[in-house]
Amino acid sequence: MRDSSIERPFQPINRNPKSVYHRVVDEIKKSIFEGRMKPGDRLPAERELAEMLGVSRTSVREALKMLAAEGLVSIRHGQGAFISEQDPDEYLKRFASHLPVNRDTVLHLFEVRKVLEPQAARWVAERASQADIQELAGMVTTTREHLGRLRSGRLSLLAGHDSNFHYRLAQATGNTVLVRLMHSMLDLLADSRSRSLAIPGRGERSVDEHYEIVKALLNRDGEGAAAAMLRHLEDVEEQVAAAWREG
Repeated sequence: MRDSSIERPFQPINRNPKSVYHRVVDEIKKSIFEGRMKPGDRLPAERELAEMLGVSRTSVREALKMLAAEGLVSIRHGQGAFISEQDPDEYLKRFASHLPVNRDTVLHLFEVRKVLEPQAARWVAERASQADIQELAGMVTTTREHLGRLRSGRLSLLAGHDSNFHYRLAQATGNTVLVRLMHSMLDLLADSRSRSLAIPGRGERSVDEHYEIVKALLNRDGEGAAAAMLRHLEDVEEQVAAAWREG
């Protein structure tokens, strides 16, 4: 069964020395980047958003003012705050390199992912239902079809696909501990995803690599699925590390 908390667009933020309203800004930006919030979507009411994030309404108000100044949010009197109706790729590119991310933390995350996710792919091939595997295959096919038609919003689509694919694959293992681990890693995954999707062509390449994983799953080839997942993670890691060196 899916963890219901994954459906909430926002989760409580952790306190740190950074101004709280800056943390709220970062959280909303990550939500856009992950595809949880899309252009035209209405943000939760100020009180509700403050409760979700575990901060004061004043912090939410200041964060919304900052986002509005950046052109990411439009505030409509009497209606609320909305994600701006513009090409999402443009502002995703603007803030992708400024999300709160630490190089060593992300590389450590890949070390963990390279242990967990190939085994997860192996388990899915061995014991997931055919419906689960077909759903994963459908996600890849649908994303490819949408990419073929889209002129804008590609990064948002790719970010949402990547998040959903890896989380749904974890769910398909039937291992509730693994699902909880993946859920706990969502913030770190969002940071590494922002870095990888900022690399031209990386998102589309990830979809192709997901397709290779799915092909092995459809054939119930556990070793092939694990190998395809490991190649995918190593490729992303290599490109993210190279981007850091060049930056």
